[in-house]
Amino acid sequence: MSEGSEHDAYWNALSLALESHYAEAAAKLMEILRGQPQHIPSLLLLGKVEYYLKRFSSSRARFEQVLTLEPQNPAAWFALQFYSQRRRTVWLLGAAGCFFAVLVLLGAFFLHSLRRDVENDLLAMEQRMGGALLELEQSLSAQASSRQSSDQALMRRMEVLSAELQRDAGRLEAVERRIETAFSEVRGRLAEIAERQSGLHLEVRADIRELRSLIGELRTP
Repeated sequence: MSEGSEHDAYWNALSLALESHYAEAAAKLMEILRGQPQHIPSLLLLGKVEYYLKRFSSSRARFEQVLTLEPQNPAAWFALQFYSQRRRTVWLLGAAGCFFAVLVLLGAFFLHSLRRDVENDLLAMEQRMGGALLELEQSLSAQASSRQSSDQALMRRMEVLSAELQRDAGRLEAVERRIETAFSEVRGRLAEIAERQSGLHLEVRADIRELRSLIGELRTP
């Protein structure tokens, strides 16, 4: 592969990588490296492309090869630092996973113990509530019996009052009849008085006429 075609192939691979076509870019870069195995830009780009393809061992080997050819290459050095950091991160994640598992076990043990304590507390509370409910039921039963006695006494009192009211009603009816009889007698008496007054009035008028007649006769010479 000539230098011009190699340059074009590299930029073609870079364009494919920028468009996330990592497999095609890796194929182009491998073709370049077959013709020029020490082409550092292609090695660096291939290391990055293989990382995105999850070929971590091969990707790391590309950066190590670049440092072998060019020990002061900053891109390869930073890439290897990234891998070292990634390894520490994986180890920390593993340790964190183990720690989390221990925490889960401790939490499960604690929850089991807590559940047993809660069950015991609930059992004791249930017993206390059972005793309290029994006392309340007895109290309600006593109150119901007392209320029944009170209701019976009230009913007897109401019956007595009803009988008294009936007697009073009879008395009132007798009084009303007496009053009505008295009013009838008074109306009769008044009618008689009115009739007598009417007769007296007629007699008085007759007497007046008679007196007038006498007066008239006396005035006549």
